Amino acid sequence: MSSYTLTPLGGAPAGRTVRVGWDAPLASFFANVWDESDGEDAENNDLVREGGAPYAISDVDTVLERVNAYAAIPEDLRERLLADCAAEGDSFRGRPATHLVGTSALPHARSPQQSDAIRAALR
Repeated sequence: MSSYTLTPLGGAPAGRTVRVGWDAPLASFFANVWDESDGEDAENNDLVREGGAPYAISDVDTVLERVNAYAAIPEDLRERLLADCAAEGDSFRGRPATHLVGTSALPHARSPQQSDAIRAALR
């Protein structure tokens, strides 16, 4: 799994975190943007939470688009994410929890491509 914390754009509230990466166990890029909340019992304010399901985001440009409004995107980030994906690969298939996670995620797939990829992993 790779994870890159990006610099929020000017004017963002203190405590904003922007993170993207490749999650090999889910075979998906991910994007998370949240604002830290004040106080012990306060919950974080999630602005973006994408890629937390198997094969949710397979396109690197899609993940960068999700955070573009919140952070400066380094020039080499696209290439680094693609290299991470190539190096780490897809480790969702054949894992002990593949069947459980795949069958749970399948009804909530957001695209035909995601559904097809999950079905293929379940074979």
